[in-house]
Amino acid sequence: MTLYIIRHADPDYENNTITEFGWQEAHALADWLNDVHLDKIYTSPLGRAIDTAKPTCEIKGMTSEILPWTEESMDYMRSSNITPETECSYSYSIQKGIYAFKDFTDSDRMKTVEMMQKNSDEFLASLGYEREGALYKITKENNDAIAVFCHGGFGGAWITHLLGNAPGIYWQTISLSTSSVTTFVFRNHTETGYTRPVLCRLGEIKHIYDAGLRINTR
Repeated sequence: MTLYIIRHADPDYENNTITEFGWQEAHALADWLNDVHLDKIYTSPLGRAIDTAKPTCEIKGMTSEILPWTEESMDYMRSSNITPETECSYSYSIQKGIYAFKDFTDSDRMKTVEMMQKNSDEFLASLGYEREGALYKITKENNDAIAVFCHGGFGGAWITHLLGNAPGIYWQTISLSTSSVTTFVFRNHTETGYTRPVLCRLGEIKHIYDAGLRINTR
């Protein structure tokens, strides 16, 4: 299975949509994805994600489905209070994955992160990949290509979880450009019965270069 995590285009937060430049990004993305096979398209419930997906849905003749748990939250945003004295530690094993971690986040923020992890695991289990520690047990082979249009903060947190890293570490260093595409591949290792998501591309913006648009650092 191939999973595309796509950040929304340039946002118009006030009007719950994307800007004029954002529509240019979204159409450039659709032109690029027109040559990419997709079986399913999902979006966050927020307008900026839904509208970013619209040109892709139209060009492919597909409809999108809402994934409520992919909605953005300030709890996913990188902390600004990291200092040399900040502590972050964790243990890792194939059997348990990440455990016994002490993060830069407080308990209120961690509730949101843990809910995202739970929903991610349930979503992937529904697609045939049941999480066991650092691995995913293959309950059914899945060769679909799935696109999820979501957000920068959420996307960074989800990418961190899929990579099997402690919350708060990698999203401190992951910054996703608007309309960027991150690609994970779940290879069906039938000899072991287990797989894990392999990061193939992080924050790809080839469509922006192809369309001659500026890189948006917003």
